[in-house]
Amino acid sequence: MESTAPEHWVNSLGMKFNLVTPGEFLMGSPETEVRRFADETLRKVTLTRRFYMSVFLTTQAEWRAVTGENPSKHSLNKRAPVDSVNWYDCAGFIEKLNADEYLHEITNYLGDHWRYAFPTEAQWEYCCRANTRTPYYFGTSVTGAEGLCALQTGESGKSKSDRIGRVSTTTEVGQFPANPWGFYDMFGNLCEWTFDYYSDYDSTKLIDPVCEVVSAEKVARGGSWNSPPENCRSASRFNFLSTYRGSNCGLRIAIVELQ
Repeated sequence: MESTAPEHWVNSLGMKFNLVTPGEFLMGSPETEVRRFADETLRKVTLTRRFYMSVFLTTQAEWRAVTGENPSKHSLNKRAPVDSVNWYDCAGFIEKLNADEYLHEITNYLGDHWRYAFPTEAQWEYCCRANTRTPYYFGTSVTGAEGLCALQTGESGKSKSDRIGRVSTTTEVGQFPANPWGFYDMFGNLCEWTFDYYSDYDSTKLIDPVCEVVSAEKVARGGSWNSPPENCRSASRFNFLSTYRGSNCGLRIAIVELQ
């Protein structure tokens, strides 16, 4: 089903996507990584299929355009990421993108075999790391200039959090530097729902891994405005009930090829 696909694509909602090529990477964290958690078992993972990932978190304007509603608890700003959406809300949003005019658009421009989807947990970390192996894709330490997280006052005199006071809300998407592959806000701002159910990593699933063992919890990634820096590491995982509608949770959309 391999065919030519543009490196970048923007849909009629203004959602920007970058094409991601297959490859291998080390998923999880080494035991020497500071403040790691036990569920981050290091393993070499291979992704065999190309996919698109949204450059930004889904915004409140995009959510309202598709659903007619804005459930966000944070500032009602069209460029702020939509928050307070549970996994099922996001699944409904994706279902709407795969219907009617949005389906016609994606098949017309990308081909009949492409559909909107949650990113898998492996796809998310692959894009976040962008060929890096450090705790954060920008290195080993946090100053506050890299993304929106809950740095304690006084932790770094140069941090943005210190300058503006205690963080209590999200920020517009794209306000901090992109990672090496051009994706914004993969460190902080909002946790991002993935497709996977939460479980310990299965060491037998190293090629296009997806956790489909049904449980009450789904995996979210990236940390948020109220997460300490260590919870925003590239390997850090959150397990939330699928019904959880926290003001620290949002969504980043993928586009995948049908098998």
